Amino acid sequence: MESVEERYDLTGPGIDDAGEAAYNFLTAEKVERKDALRVCLAMEEALLRYRDGGTAESFALRCRRRFRAPRVELTVPGPSLDPLAEEDRPDSDALTGMMAHMGLAPLWQYKDGVNRVLFTPKRKKRSLMASLVFALVLAVVLGHLCRFLPETVRLGLSDKLVTPVFDTFMGLLTAISGPMIFLSVTWGICCIGDVASFGRIGKRMITMFILLTVILSAVGGAAMLPFFPVAAGDGHTFDPSELLDMVLDIVPNNFFTPFTEGNPLQIIFVAVLVGLTLLLLGEKASVAAAFVEQSNYMVQLIMEAVSSLIPVFVFGSVFRMFLGDEFRLLAQSYEIVPVMVLGLAVVMVCSLGLVCLRWKVRPVTVLKKTMPTFLIGLSTASSVAAYPTNQECCEKQLGIDDKITRFGIPLGQVIYMPGASVQLLVSGLCMAEIYGVAITPAWLLTALFICVMLAIAAPPVPGAPLTCYTLLFTQLGIPMEAVAIMTALNVILEFLSTAANLFCLQMALTDLGGSLEMLDMETLRS
Repeated sequence: MESVEERYDLTGPGIDDAGEAAYNFLTAEKVERKDALRVCLAMEEALLRYRDGGTAESFALRCRRRFRAPRVELTVPGPSLDPLAEEDRPDSDALTGMMAHMGLAPLWQYKDGVNRVLFTPKRKKRSLMASLVFALVLAVVLGHLCRFLPETVRLGLSDKLVTPVFDTFMGLLTAISGPMIFLSVTWGICCIGDVASFGRIGKRMITMFILLTVILSAVGGAAMLPFFPVAAGDGHTFDPSELLDMVLDIVPNNFFTPFTEGNPLQIIFVAVLVGLTLLLLGEKASVAAAFVEQSNYMVQLIMEAVSSLIPVFVFGSVFRMFLGDEFRLLAQSYEIVPVMVLGLAVVMVCSLGLVCLRWKVRPVTVLKKTMPTFLIGLSTASSVAAYPTNQECCEKQLGIDDKITRFGIPLGQVIYMPGASVQLLVSGLCMAEIYGVAITPAWLLTALFICVMLAIAAPPVPGAPLTCYTLLFTQLGIPMEAVAIMTALNVILEFLSTAANLFCLQMALTDLGGSLEMLDMETLRS
């Protein structure tokens, strides 16, 4: 549908006409009906606030497509008035920023005497699971058929066609991984709102998320470790100075080295430093914060576009293995799936046990209430897709106060990913075993630290682990050929880790609500 821009009177009939026009545009753009209705209702509420505030007599509605994404924008002239702000919630700016970043809320901006409210609903997408499975099956079938071709033909096809395309895609992932992690972490800190909100809510919640991620990752890693050979190193015991050197290496020599070398820990260090600085400066750095915000949206849009090509990438990765007689490595590495299931099960049991023992609730009751959210994560590999069900479960089924859920769920879905940390850790262990990299105590500590940091920094979108593999394997001394194997295995692993992330987040917020006396025990236990 072509771009539409109309001006309406700021009256009841004018608001109704604008809502109808927006709904027709969104449905024509294949936005799900419930999301289109949600946008129209939010539009109506915003326009009613402007009408009641007497700020203008008319407004403009602009409906357009940008990079294949539908956008609905309201422009209302007059003094600054944020129709999304909630006067009784001092953290509403931070909440709105995170929700808008995830495509779940409108975004307000005031510029040149005009209020602008932007809605960016997601178009209905095909099932990612179905696309990935189809790509994998097609690659296996064609790969087996190509084995009947002469070896020179197979190698030529691999070297002249498949490998160059694969390497180009890998280069693209490597190019966007550093900026994506930097901007994701920096903007995540800025979304806390201000120093007061950071101290009152964000500090405790972030500390809990990071601490639990470290503990659960270590526990899950310990459960998986017996399946991999652990060496003592080059004939010597673990030297604590190796850990100190690793910690000191987090601080880069200059601002640009982390990005040119692709060092994830240094990138995260710089991002935290910049994010906290912007948070402390507040309005003094509003232009810089806006630049980070807009750059983050740009990189995320690029990442979504790249993610849409993941089925093609999976096909090329597996097909190339067949052409080069490397499929035995993929078959050998499939032991990673049951081992990871064990690690995630241990992590989920620990999270469930903490809540059940501390707040005296039956495990069956909790599992029954959290199952819908878990299944959505398991079938979509997207925590964003599970957001509405997740919020409803936390507030109405688990009894968590909305003051926690409305801030904690968006924040937790961005930075609290113990399942993703376990996925990266088992990937490193499995690839190290296959490619003969010694798994020593120092190597394990390094792997655990990097996996936790990458899990915190990775955005909650399908395909994000693909950018983490390149950074992880580089730091652990694993050949880049392992990325091709993990690309195929990621078809299964990402769905499992996303479901585990959502379950662990619900348990963490339940425990936090109980410790803050913001948990309805009767609702939780019913």
